[in-house]
Amino acid sequence: MKKILLLVVLALVGGLIAYVLVPKANPAPDFSLKGLDGKMYGNASLKGNVTFINFWFPTCPGCVSEMPKVIKMAQDYRGKNFQVLGIAQPIDPLESVENYAKSRSLPFPVVYDADGKVGKAFNTVVYPTSILINKNGEILKTFVGEPDFAALYQQIDAELNK
Repeated sequence: MKKILLLVVLALVGGLIAYVLVPKANPAPDFSLKGLDGKMYGNASLKGNVTFINFWFPTCPGCVSEMPKVIKMAQDYRGKNFQVLGIAQPIDPLESVENYAKSRSLPFPVVYDADGKVGKAFNTVVYPTSILINKNGEILKTFVGEPDFAALYQQIDAELNK
């Protein structure tokens, strides 16, 4: 009887430890913003795709530095269940964001976070900050500053193969 009770207690303790240590899925915060293209983008548009959300603004030196790599990534994964969404922060006016996106022919949707609420919901403080989200709309990783794109591609590939 003591052995059975001990096994039950050990099983419960083991289950509790596993519950605490196993990372929990962290869903992306709810958001909905109108894109420069007039379409709405939000949580519903995340489902079914691996998504790289890039929080940026045109006069941010780090944002401008990484943008060619973000553009290349969007082009490299075109036709796959992958998407990039640029969320411009209200540090620069909307007109600057529109001019930047148009002059560089950004190959992904750009939205303007006019009141900064979406950036706050994703806990962005410095820019660029990017968020990688899986096909279920759950946050996989947050990148503050420019990510290691070689490692990022590996992670995207792994997610696409799931």
